[in-house]
Amino acid sequence: MIILKNILAIDYGERFIGLAVRTIKTTIPIPLKVIDFKKELGLKIISEIINEYDIEDIVVGYPIGLNNSENRMTDLVNLFIKDISKFNIPIFKIDERLSSKLFNNGSKDRIDDLSALEILESYIKQND
Repeated sequence: MIILKNILAIDYGERFIGLAVRTIKTTIPIPLKVIDFKKELGLKIISEIINEYDIEDIVVGYPIGLNNSENRMTDLVNLFIKDISKFNIPIFKIDERLSSKLFNNGSKDRIDDLSALEILESYIKQND
């Protein structure tokens, strides 16, 4: 049995953050937006999205190296997770290896929301 929840997925980058959502109304995961993240403004935007979509779970792409090692981005994502933990919503880490590479076709267009969508779909497959 599938239990639907309102879920926000986040593909964290040093400058840009991709967002995707699945709600109980739409049931289909959708890319939401890419934000140019500056700590306070970015957290404010995330807070607004949490409230607007009544988010129940947050899924964050976790950048583990191909050899299962942590790296500088892993440390940055851990700090970001600490920042968003103030929203008091369960946070789940999902291996994001290759998620950005799936959509990177050499274009300079931001693909972070599509990476967030892939992270969200991976989470749903593992948990629904």
